[in-house]
Amino acid sequence: MKHDMHLAPQPFGMIRSGRKTIELRLLDEKRKIIQVGDEIEFTNLKDRRQRCTVEVVALHPFASFQELYQHLPLLKCGYTEEDIGTASPSDMDQYYSPEAQARYGVVGIEVKLLQRNVGDLTASGKFLALVLRHQPQKIGITLDEHGWANVDLLLAGMRRRDPAFTRDLLEEIVRTDNKQRYSFNEDHTMIRANQGHSVQVDVELEECAPPKVLYHGTVEKFVPSILANGLIPKTRLYVHLSADYETAVSVGSRRGKPVVFRVDTEAMAQAGIPFWLSSNGVWLTKYVSPAYLTRLEEGHPPTRG
Repeated sequence: MKHDMHLAPQPFGMIRSGRKTIELRLLDEKRKIIQVGDEIEFTNLKDRRQRCTVEVVALHPFASFQELYQHLPLLKCGYTEEDIGTASPSDMDQYYSPEAQARYGVVGIEVKLLQRNVGDLTASGKFLALVLRHQPQKIGITLDEHGWANVDLLLAGMRRRDPAFTRDLLEEIVRTDNKQRYSFNEDHTMIRANQGHSVQVDVELEECAPPKVLYHGTVEKFVPSILANGLIPKTRLYVHLSADYETAVSVGSRRGKPVVFRVDTEAMAQAGIPFWLSSNGVWLTKYVSPAYLTRLEEGHPPTRG
């Protein structure tokens, strides 16, 4: 059985990050039907697009919050190391009157996280890319000359937009990004985008020799300009090239029906044109002349040698 519950931004963020694993509620008629194995979908009261789903793994009923606070680990109930010293059963009076508590009893609903809302992660990831690549001022931070941002300052700025944004969520966005757009420094105190900047930064790329051929994915509306002018960085610092045809198709598909160009990078390198390889496998160069481009026909990928 699946149940719906709503949470304020802070407890929602703690549930979503896995730091809070026991939800405290009144044991009224709605909660009495919850069973171990049921699912609960939590929704952020401030942004109903943000949801996460948990499984109920245990139920801890008590006569009062006084008794519950004596038996359950409060750090799993939404308290932190900073406020655990002042934790009190009376904290729950703001949600449930003493009369209601006495009438129904209370329950600690122990849960494990099943999934975070994919749309929420995607939206947060896109905004993070905007901040770290193009507009750090959006959240009141700056990037250093190599594109690094202080993680604590970034988190504070992100929370002004989304109070449920946590360090754990940031770590998850970086860990699960299938294009590996971001990197932490060794102690995770700094973060940066690996490439794709429009702001002037030096991400300390190493110049290296490219393979004989690379690929560029786009869509039909850009083809006339590419054939006439070549590939230019536009708002970015570099032209982005893919190592294989399939990746280029995927890149082009983000904007519509893909068109793929083969890039004669062997000839470019022989002409002295430099290339760089980002830490997430994207090849970069400053410009590709039309002379080095060949449009591949739809449905006819390059023959593998």
